[in-house]
Amino acid sequence: MRKSMTAILFGLVLTAFAIAPVVAQTSTDTATLAAGGYIGNVNSTAAFTAGADSTMTGYVTAVGAVTIGAGSSVANNVTAGAAFTSGDSAKIGGSVSAKAAFTSGANSTIGGNATVGADFTSGANSVINGNVYVTGSVTLGAGSRIIGTVHSSTGVITYGAGATIGGVV
Repeated sequence: MRKSMTAILFGLVLTAFAIAPVVAQTSTDTATLAAGGYIGNVNSTAAFTAGADSTMTGYVTAVGAVTIGAGSSVANNVTAGAAFTSGDSAKIGGSVSAKAAFTSGANSTIGGNATVGADFTSGANSVINGNVYVTGSVTLGAGSRIIGTVHSSTGVITYGAGATIGGVV
């Protein structure tokens, strides 16, 4: 019985060593993640671009612009020191903060708030589950939904066909 338990324990330890390299690590200075890439947290001292169908299991923070490719996902928040752009069907689990313009692709989802230092444009059928705070104008693609409220410094909101907002402040 003792030999069996030792063999099982040894097997579990070997399995853990085999899995460990697969787990994504935090990147301290990444500028690009290749299409289909997989990473944990991203900290970039410049701009950051994730290729299509990439997965970021943590947050993304960049001093410059952040571009998230089509079909990609970020589990937590995105903080861009400049513009934020996401491709079609991109999924952000948390909030997005951008010091410049915000543009999301069609069928994109933001799980939290969007705070934007310029104009805000959502692609067709996009969903923002939180509030949107914008210093510029707001343009909603056809069928887009903002579940929360919109706070626009300019008060200019353009609705695509069927676009909805929870409220305007």
